Amino acid sequence: MEIILVIIKDKELIKNIPGIKLQNHNILVLSNINYIKHYIEEYMPKYVILSAKFKNYKEIAEYINSYTTSELFITDLEKKKNTISRGIYLGRIDNIEDLKRVLEIIDNLNLKINRKEEDRYKFIPQQIISFYSIQGGVGKTSMVFNFAWYIKDIIDGKILIIDLNFCEGPSDLTINLGLNLSPNLSIFIEKITQGKDCFNKSIINLDNDKIDILQSPLSIYQSDKFNIDMLDSIIYSARNNYDIIISDVPFRYDNVSLEMLNLSTTSILVLSPNVKLAPRVSNFQKFLPTSQKKGIIFNKVGQSEKTYIDEYKSILDIPVCDRIPFVPEEDRKMIASGSNSFDILDLQSRMSNLRNFIF
Repeated sequence: MEIILVIIKDKELIKNIPGIKLQNHNILVLSNINYIKHYIEEYMPKYVILSAKFKNYKEIAEYINSYTTSELFITDLEKKKNTISRGIYLGRIDNIEDLKRVLEIIDNLNLKINRKEEDRYKFIPQQIISFYSIQGGVGKTSMVFNFAWYIKDIIDGKILIIDLNFCEGPSDLTINLGLNLSPNLSIFIEKITQGKDCFNKSIINLDNDKIDILQSPLSIYQSDKFNIDMLDSIIYSARNNYDIIISDVPFRYDNVSLEMLNLSTTSILVLSPNVKLAPRVSNFQKFLPTSQKKGIIFNKVGQSEKTYIDEYKSILDIPVCDRIPFVPEEDRKMIASGSNSFDILDLQSRMSNLRNFIF
């Protein structure tokens, strides 16, 4: 069986761990942090539970996230709730019953979860989701925001939208959401030597909601300075602060766009139902990681175009998440809630299929 490595200091907990029996994993305990690399290399645990009571737990977490394939769970944080792998929210581990509960949850992560536990623990996996297209005007940016707006009330966590649509002046997302032009990615580009602070200073919050946005720079001059090393740094920082990261990837094959797709756990291709583009999609697939979850959304589908989608399915091996019908001008409404009103078409009723596909 695969291994769950528990890294804790509490001697009383360590003494009682042998009494915990799991159905799907073996438990391995480590109390001396100096042996972490040896234990990781020797036993290759699938999951690691790390107590924040170790003074250097952040450095240990960075090592596990950067150099191993283990999924990390950090416990004993001082916050009321702590975010751990897969977006599960758990409290502190103060006794053996707390630890037993955590271990049993992890032991059953890949099994069917009953409704009661799902409601209690919010089993939502951390995801990096990229929306991209191979054509313009398909409503990709609208899809990005609709999905973020839809899941913000479903997950008990934070969402980050990364806008990589570089252009001269504000992007479509900035304009349609009516955002202030600053802060934006230019701050990160110019102050990257300041470390984590430059990332935090680049983020704009959407009216104190659970959605943060990293806006694109306001000039091509700034955009040209942005490279894949900067993108990697952003994603690393974002993974430590957000539960869901959603990227709006532009229609171009530059290194930044391809790296964003490569870093994503899920990529969603937004298309119009034009079967002539199928060969282009097929050729583009070679840029996507083979192990990555992939899906297609057909947007603005007319009644006469449904047969094209069936032709797509016969050519490509990417599953279709949804077919969103064309909305006539007289039936359109924009996303609005309370004081928030955005110039983005309301597709909230169509987001459940995408949510089920990704999660």
